Amino acid sequence: MKRVINKNRIFYFAIIVLIVIIVLATSVKVFLDFFVSGNNEIVTKNKLESLDLYGYTLDDLDTELYKQYFKELKDILNEEPVDMENYADVLTKLFVTDLYTLNNKVTSSDIGGVEFVHPNMVDNFKMNAGDTLYNHVKNNVYGDRVQELPQVKSVTVNSIQEDKYTYNDNEYEAYKVDTSWEYEKDMGYDTSGVFYLIKDNNKLNVVEKQEE
Repeated sequence: MKRVINKNRIFYFAIIVLIVIIVLATSVKVFLDFFVSGNNEIVTKNKLESLDLYGYTLDDLDTELYKQYFKELKDILNEEPVDMENYADVLTKLFVTDLYTLNNKVTSSDIGGVEFVHPNMVDNFKMNAGDTLYNHVKNNVYGDRVQELPQVKSVTVNSIQEDKYTYNDNEYEAYKVDTSWEYEKDMGYDTSGVFYLIKDNNKLNVVEKQEE
């Protein structure tokens, strides 16, 4: 009877020792991965500038092209009166640059172009983009992503037409903006579209994209 009890004690003791070894090994691996290698630094966006009246922001993760268009938009919006056609031109360029540049996005939920979309459409816009364009974007919280993703190189506005657009039974002044764009590397993503922007309280909002 004593011999059986001793064997049981040895068995349970061995299990406990094995568990302790696994826990220690896991802890050492985590320490080496995140502290010794320096991969514990979390990638975050830091605001550089904002146009508070309109809700537009410039972050340190934005591309040089986006920063160029942002400066152009800032100059346009500081004019009196604001040239609405130029506003529509550059706003569309910013929207396209931010939406279709994926290599500076931290996660798949970091949807670009949101601040240029009509507030009532933001949730639906984010859901659609997250299910399609952004659904394969891998996490880059620790800056170690090796996935190749597109970056917009240039945006061309081919034409702008004044128009009318009906939304929620209300008719708005609108701009129809025919646009095309190029990437640093062609990876098969969209390269053109027709965007509708409506004027609401002197602010332009993207409300629709149509394929050409």
